[in-house]
Amino acid sequence: MSFFRLITSCSLVLLAGIAWAQLPTAGKYAAAPEEWLLGNGQPWHHQTRTAHPAAALHWREPSETEKATVEKAKRLLDQSSARAMALLDGPHVVWVGYKFPASAARRYLSFSIGKTVTAMAVGQAICDHKMALETPIDQLIPELAGWDLGLARVEDLLKMSSGTWAGNADSTILTAEQDQRLRNGSMSFLDVLTTLPVPAADKDARGAPRKPGSYFVYHSTDPLALGVALHQATGTTYAKYVENRVLLAAGIERPGIIGQDRHGYGAADGNIRLFLEDWIRFAVWVKASETGQGCFSDYVRRATRTQIANQSKKSGASFDGYGYFIWTENNKRRDSFWAVGHGGQRIGWNHANHRMLIAFSTVENYMGELYALYADWAALGDAKNESR
Repeated sequence: MSFFRLITSCSLVLLAGIAWAQLPTAGKYAAAPEEWLLGNGQPWHHQTRTAHPAAALHWREPSETEKATVEKAKRLLDQSSARAMALLDGPHVVWVGYKFPASAARRYLSFSIGKTVTAMAVGQAICDHKMALETPIDQLIPELAGWDLGLARVEDLLKMSSGTWAGNADSTILTAEQDQRLRNGSMSFLDVLTTLPVPAADKDARGAPRKPGSYFVYHSTDPLALGVALHQATGTTYAKYVENRVLLAAGIERPGIIGQDRHGYGAADGNIRLFLEDWIRFAVWVKASETGQGCFSDYVRRATRTQIANQSKKSGASFDGYGYFIWTENNKRRDSFWAVGHGGQRIGWNHANHRMLIAFSTVENYMGELYALYADWAALGDAKNESR
């Protein structure tokens, strides 16, 4: 064993007793406190511009065949921890509901839906020739040279398969001290990525280091690394690149807020705040891209299909697969693909038609009912024989 690896192994042992930062829960369920869900972030976060013109949304009343499903959605909103919901038929908004204190005047925090936004930004960077799926991360982030994380390719990270430490029980990777240092500016996300145990290889059942690309482990290391890679490769910050190539491309009408540290490195694992109508625009843009032509559409089609199996089901128990920061093969609608956020934040699409669902919540305790609602909504599109 080299001296470097010996120091690595010893350091991992010493880190075992450190207290780790944790995301909130309500009993056994992931929770999103309203002050987080409906808040406006920190003063050092990035506020976006708006698209001119904004993407048009078309509002229509539910058809006779849709009314029963819309009524089911209204009951679920009323009886669950949901705070806002929407049912979409392509660019047509068929129904939107809010529950106090949520409203059309509030922004909604993505939590890990932001990982899907990061995936879209990476796709744009690939099409802009700033990186490739095969690019090793240490070519984009030289500070990771010599670390196991640096050996992973862009595609390995998109699939949550860097092979590195699995993170905290809730998939985060920060200690409480690191979280505080990020807030006061004495640490950056780049520093986190080069601090043990984050960049070291995880071990498989036989005790051998995991190889990048071989095994799915849902954790924050991989999206945070791609956020830093975007920062390094594009010549601008993660937040500005996401603003320009994703949110403005989607046609947002009102300013959004993108999380970043005080050094400009993005919270690429999930810290984006948009008004609900702009989350609708994002969802419509992703679907339009999935059915379009060209480099980015080719990427989105790949991103929204299973690239790696969710074997352990430690995370995403309702999904058998994972694409590029997108969950696939839902147990209620197999061809659906989902952006998923802590506490019950969801955007659902499917490959067969243009039906979409959006939900923002405070407790992740009704997801089975939400997935069943989406299956009903998507089936109405099947009945119409909505083609691509």
